[in-house]
Amino acid sequence: MPGGPDPFALDQLATDAAARAHVLLGTGHDPVGELTLWQDAVRLAAARPGSGLTAATRTLYARLADAAGRAPADLARAVAAWRQGGLPGLAVLEEPWDPPAGRFDRARPLLLAADLPAFRPWRNRLTHPRGHVQLRLGRDGLWYAYESEPGHDDWWPRGTPDLDPVGALTGLGVPDDL
Repeated sequence: MPGGPDPFALDQLATDAAARAHVLLGTGHDPVGELTLWQDAVRLAAARPGSGLTAATRTLYARLADAAGRAPADLARAVAAWRQGGLPGLAVLEEPWDPPAGRFDRARPLLLAADLPAFRPWRNRLTHPRGHVQLRLGRDGLWYAYESEPGHDDWWPRGTPDLDPVGALTGLGVPDDL
């Protein structure tokens, strides 16, 4: 029916509701019951199969972002973070923090030992001197890689989180490219 709800979106919501109900019945705990409206919108958008922003996906993103009081571009970036690392990945995107001494402090020598330049630290982030690659330490102890156009503060999650900061850069290009 023209102007009616997207059948694929309805199917996705029904499938999600059934899966949540199944977990709730089996465990007594709703796995997403403690998420904020924004986190749940990101989770729902990230669960949509496929890649790229099709017309249907853009519509879904616009509706979910509007419901959460955010822009569709914010949702797209948040979906990339969720797909990279779930709720902890979303937290890495949105919440800079000051990590305790230890793993964060050991990361810079590890990067230098891998023939990478001295990354600049700021809170839980290490940024390549050319400003196109960034590593973020999550509260879960994993390193998350981000990329941006040099000179722009437009960071997007890339790659797979790793316990090793050098390992998190794998897939972003060989070290010579960094």
